Amino acid sequence: MTADDLWSTADIARRLGISADRARRLCARDDFPEPIRSVPFFDLWRAGDVEAWLLEGRTTE
Repeated sequence: MTADDLWSTADIARRLGISADRARRLCARDDFPEPIRSVPFFDLWRAGDVEAWLLEGRTTE
């Protein structure tokens, strides 16, 4: 993984060990990073942004 990799909600779910549904709800939170790109049917986040969010101690609850 590089910081510039683009992750879908499914990728985020795998990284965090949570369901895809839980990942979709997590990505909709106000404190979650903004998606870097939107394509038909889904958004994409920069892996480094998600990892930085996790390092800030954000909770997946």
